[in-house]
Amino acid sequence: MRDDGGRTGALHAAPAQHSCLRITMPVSVSVQPRTNQTKASKFDVIVIGGGHNGLVCGAYLARAGLKALVLERRPVIGGAAVSEEVVPGFTFSVFSYGVGHLHPKVNSELELEKFGLRTVSYGDTFVPVSNKQFFVHSGDVAATQRHIARFSHKDAARYPEFLAFLAALSPFMHRLLLETPIDPAKRDWRSLRKSFSFLWKYRKIGDGLYNIADLFTQSADDFLSRWFESSVIRAHFSYWAGVGNMMSPKTPGSAWATLYYLFTMETHGGVPRGHSIGGMGKVSQAIADAGRSFGLEVKPDNEVIKVETRNGQVVGVVTRDGLDYAAPIIVSNAHCKVLFDDLVGEAALPDHFLDNIRRFKTHSTAWKINIACEAPPDFAAFDRSESGTDYCAFAHIGPDIDYLERAYDDAKYGWYSSRPWMTAATPTLVDQSMAPSGKHVVNLYGGHAPYELKNASWASERENFINSVMSVMDDFAPGFSSRVIDMQVLLPPDIERILNIPNGHILHGEMSPDQLFFQRPAPHYADYRTPIKGLYQCGSSCHPGGCVSGIPGHNAAREILSDLGKVRRL
Repeated sequence: MRDDGGRTGALHAAPAQHSCLRITMPVSVSVQPRTNQTKASKFDVIVIGGGHNGLVCGAYLARAGLKALVLERRPVIGGAAVSEEVVPGFTFSVFSYGVGHLHPKVNSELELEKFGLRTVSYGDTFVPVSNKQFFVHSGDVAATQRHIARFSHKDAARYPEFLAFLAALSPFMHRLLLETPIDPAKRDWRSLRKSFSFLWKYRKIGDGLYNIADLFTQSADDFLSRWFESSVIRAHFSYWAGVGNMMSPKTPGSAWATLYYLFTMETHGGVPRGHSIGGMGKVSQAIADAGRSFGLEVKPDNEVIKVETRNGQVVGVVTRDGLDYAAPIIVSNAHCKVLFDDLVGEAALPDHFLDNIRRFKTHSTAWKINIACEAPPDFAAFDRSESGTDYCAFAHIGPDIDYLERAYDDAKYGWYSSRPWMTAATPTLVDQSMAPSGKHVVNLYGGHAPYELKNASWASERENFINSVMSVMDDFAPGFSSRVIDMQVLLPPDIERILNIPNGHILHGEMSPDQLFFQRPAPHYADYRTPIKGLYQCGSSCHPGGCVSGIPGHNAAREILSDLGKVRRL
């Protein structure tokens, strides 16, 4: 069998490269002399990186009438939002696997359904607590209350209060996602005007300000204790704190990480929390096709190795193949560390700026295993009549707070979780196009697996880690591992190699309070601009952060058009 989409062999064999993946280490490169380069067409704007945010930004700029080009280093566009047939006959959403974060404004303004985006809900979230107990979280408040009451009647009664809290804070949060962060330290008239305008816009938040302060400082467990006494129920909602982050439910500030997911995963704008038919690559393809309809050019297999500057102004980019593209505006969808350390370089940047970028925390512990299998997980606790659903296409395994905390403790001391928590998503229960008839695809995603192990290497521990994941799955869904046909294993070093994201951090950086809003990715440069004139950022290193939302791409395009004096409002 195959591991990590590579050679045929034992199920847990050492990883190998799959032929469709172009693996590139994020290292500095030397640039060919300019006389050896081939001159290419001039553009109004060049976007580095064809991930979904780069495509969104390029589409909006092309829609505004700019001659725009997107250059993508891999043969396939989409970055982390891709669909690939890693196992013959089985299509995987290789990295990101949920479409529910896609912002409705992006979806509607780019008319993504017109360009082939089709979505379907995974349905209720099934949470096995043991082989006999379970919890179901659904959009039906009364049904969710009945399930909560299995563990605490008091919690069930208070669940509507929790929803009311989310509803009260939701308008503020949704508006904040689309804001361009202010710089409160600047004292020039333009910056002061922006800061005052921002404060005036949110003057009616009132006591909500204290709730925001609590989110930034409290742990998810402490924050959720306002409403829930059951460790099972608190674990379900605080589960999200560790998704992509080196956090636990008891980490100060993890309340924000939890609520960020809850606010951005709402069913809204016609995009349900769930699955994109054909996989996440269909999201990226729809965005690219929307952009092409406005004249956007998208060129995969064109890796940018240098951003060229002259007198503090960008003038173009150079690709690994020696092509020299000229443009007065360059927008980077690459990670901020890759952009400034590798593509720009210290000589072109002001003192101390690169120090701030290098301090940007990217301590990744997220892993992903894509599985081709004979049958979906058959959870021992699942009961069709009691659960109120015919199948469980989306499950969270993280029974209580202590379970989640122990998984974090292992990683905190430099090791992988002996009992990892995980999401088990089975897209083929709602989309049969992703596997041969009667077969299934299962995406396992969870924590924690550090980028580096203490006194060991992933080469020697990879198989043991896979065994720990399968052991947990077999405990909750007996016999699951025996139904595995093949798998692709993605640990942080694998994600880094494939996507060129430092430490393989799926959110491009911790969603901790010190890396949010006007500090993301660096003080004074959270407004999608950079110290170099004409150079912008549009990736997940920027506000509001990771997930397939399209928001950073949208916001960056708005700021570029504003600087160009374009009247179209985004």
